[in-house]
Amino acid sequence: MEQIRINDLLQEHRLKRTKFRIALLNFLLSARHARSYSEIKLALGQNVDKSSLYRNLSAFEEVGIIHRIDHNGFTKYAFGKAQKHGLNHAHFVCEQCETVYCMEELSSIQFKVPKGFKANRIQAVIKGVCAAC
Repeated sequence: MEQIRINDLLQEHRLKRTKFRIALLNFLLSARHARSYSEIKLALGQNVDKSSLYRNLSAFEEVGIIHRIDHNGFTKYAFGKAQKHGLNHAHFVCEQCETVYCMEELSSIQFKVPKGFKANRIQAVIKGVCAAC
């Protein structure tokens, strides 16, 4: 993504423009699939402070720049907003390589919960074997 677009994105969400945030956004935007904390840390370098990385991932998620996918006790992050109530797209998890892909084309999945229940977050996960495997 162009540097100008990243700057606009940070400004739009009232987030301070820092070298670290720009590097983090560049990495997440260039990723072809969701990435784990350890993959992000490795890509950004070993000198990355653990709490700074978590803080920035949380800040980006809170304002809707990225979304989180929880799978088998691990969290992965991908660029793009997840709806607050409901689901804007499904995720595909490869059972061989464990890569998590956003399935943007599978959108607007809606679920109704019984009366008295309140859904805060819904995740649709499709499991199988990806095209690369």
